Amino acid sequence: MKAKIVNFMGKALRYLKLAWFYVSKYSGLKWLWKQYKRLSNRKRKMIIGYLFISPYLVGLVILGLRPLISSLRMSFADTAAYVYNQEKQIVEFIVKGFGLKQYFSLFKNNPEHVTTIVSFLRDIALVVPIVLVFSLILALMLNQKLPGRGIFRVIFFIPVILLSGSMIRNFNTYGLLTVPAIVNNAITESISFYFPDFIATIIIGTFDRVVLFLWLSGVQTLIFLAGLQKMDSQIYEAASIDGASLWESFWKITLPQLIPLMFINIIYTTVIYSNLSNNPIIGLINSTMVDVKFGRAYASMLAWVLFLIELAIILVYSGIVKLASRRYN
Repeated sequence: MKAKIVNFMGKALRYLKLAWFYVSKYSGLKWLWKQYKRLSNRKRKMIIGYLFISPYLVGLVILGLRPLISSLRMSFADTAAYVYNQEKQIVEFIVKGFGLKQYFSLFKNNPEHVTTIVSFLRDIALVVPIVLVFSLILALMLNQKLPGRGIFRVIFFIPVILLSGSMIRNFNTYGLLTVPAIVNNAITESISFYFPDFIATIIIGTFDRVVLFLWLSGVQTLIFLAGLQKMDSQIYEAASIDGASLWESFWKITLPQLIPLMFINIIYTTVIYSNLSNNPIIGLINSTMVDVKFGRAYASMLAWVLFLIELAIILVYSGIVKLASRRYN
C-alpha cells in the first residue's frame, strides 16, 4: 500500500513539474522571473512591497474610489439631497451646482464651526508628538530584559481594542481619561508660575490627558519595540568599547535606526486620533448631514477639511523628522 502511495505521489509531482514548465514558458512567467532577477536589490524590495499592498489598492479602487469621488463632488456642490421625482415616482439623489459655496459658508456663516476646527487642529498638533515620545519611552522600557515582558505588551495593546466604538466617549464623559490632581488645580498654579503661558498650556494639557496618551500609544509602542529588537547588539558593544555612554548610544545608534518607523507612527497616530468617536469635527459631520439647514454637501465639505488637517499634520511632522534625520546621513 505504501509503495502505491509513493508511486502515485511521484507521478503527481512529475506531472506538476511538467505543467509548471509549460505554464511558465508559454505564459511569460519565466521571462518575468528572468527580468526580476536582473533588477537591483532596491527595485526587488520595491516590487515586493507593492505586491504586499496590492490587495489594499485593489480594494480601494473597487470599493473606495467611487465613494471618495462622490464625497469630493458633493463638497463642491451647491446642494446635495434626496428629491422625490413625481414623473418616475422614485426618490433620487440630486447633486446641483459646482463651486466653493460650502467652504465660503463655513467661514462666513458658521464661525463656531471654524472655532471647533481650529481647536481640533491645535489639539492634534499637540497629541501626535507627545504620543510618539510616550510610545518610544515605553518601547525602550519594554525592550529591557524584565520578567513578565509579554504580559506588559498585552496590557499596552488592550486599549487598542477598547478604544473602538463609543468606549472612548463614555470614558471622556465620566472623566476617566484625566488626572484628578490636574482637574482639581492641585499643581496647575505651580506650573503656570514657573513656566511661560505657552509651555504651561502644553504641560497642563499633557498631564490632563496623560491617560489618553498612554491608551493611544499601544500600536506605536509595539512598532518601536519591533525595531529595537531587530538592532544588532554588537553595534552597542562596539560603541561601549569606544567609550560611548547610554545617552550617546541612544542619539547616535538607536534613534537613527528608528526614524523610518517614526513615519509609520506619525501616520497611524494622526489617522487613529482623527477618527476617534469624541472628535468634535466628526460630531459636526454627523449632525450637519441630517440637518436641513446644512445638508450632505456641507457635511462632505467638513469631511474633506478633516482630511486636509490630517494630511497637513502628517506632512509637517514627517518633514520635521526628515530634516532632523539629515544629520545622521
